[in-house]
Amino acid sequence: MATIPNLYLKWRAVRELIGVPQSDAQIGAAIFGEGREGGPKFSKLLYGDYGCPPEISAELVKIVNGRIQNSRKGRGLDAAPAELFSISDIEEPLYPFIRKLIAAGDVADEQALHRMQEALLETLTPRFGADAAAHLVIERYDMNRAFAGMVPSGGVGPVAFQVGRHKGRLAVHGIDREPAMAYTFLARDARAGGHRSWELNWNETVLWLPSPSTPRLVEGALLLMPEAAEVLPIPGRFIATTVLLWDGGMQEALDPRGVTAVPAALDESGTSRFLTNLRKLAKRHPAAVTSSSAEYVVLV
Repeated sequence: MATIPNLYLKWRAVRELIGVPQSDAQIGAAIFGEGREGGPKFSKLLYGDYGCPPEISAELVKIVNGRIQNSRKGRGLDAAPAELFSISDIEEPLYPFIRKLIAAGDVADEQALHRMQEALLETLTPRFGADAAAHLVIERYDMNRAFAGMVPSGGVGPVAFQVGRHKGRLAVHGIDREPAMAYTFLARDARAGGHRSWELNWNETVLWLPSPSTPRLVEGALLLMPEAAEVLPIPGRFIATTVLLWDGGMQEALDPRGVTAVPAALDESGTSRFLTNLRKLAKRHPAAVTSSSAEYVVLV
């Protein structure tokens, strides 16, 4: 039975945009019909630990379609076509799923859309700490000066980068040892440019440094990039996250590609699974991993 790594994100979208009055435990009992065991099974289904055979997908589709119809009715709208979502829609990428959900439910509530965007960014910027002192810093360098002036993120707000004027580098401060490896990625909040994440492509909103990497401590800073680089001419707010794995023996539990993974970007499926693995690893082995985030803004 194939799993759906991003199903938990899709279910979050249904809750935020359409609304589901039942708890996940109640939904699980309705789908699996196993009383108290239904809730845990549903959670495993959402996070890709339990296969999603066609009959389970069909039950999910029935629930989603029913909630859309009830939501429309509650707002005085005409009923949508009987077959809104199909099994194949449950398996498709996240952003097309959200776009279809918004269209089918005729979702125009700005608060709901805002909640969904914030929920998505929250999911994409996990924070766990085996070392509470560790914190990610955005270093900004002025390309027009002969010296490098560092401006750390935090305190006075996100660091602002002007395209063509500034270079940047990511580093971790507050630690005195090197991790076994690091995974670093960016989540883009495109609202400054008039878009929400799902109105773009996944690879325009989630960007990776080749991971895993093996950063080194230099003068008290763990350098996630060997040198400063120019920012891409893409306007918006960016949230950088780095995940430091202290125990190399835990790589298989974290990286969906396994211990043979070469430094590269993860796609949507891989990112979704990586975030799920991180959540589990931080819960079961909190000393094995540290996650920290910092923000910056790009002005074009």
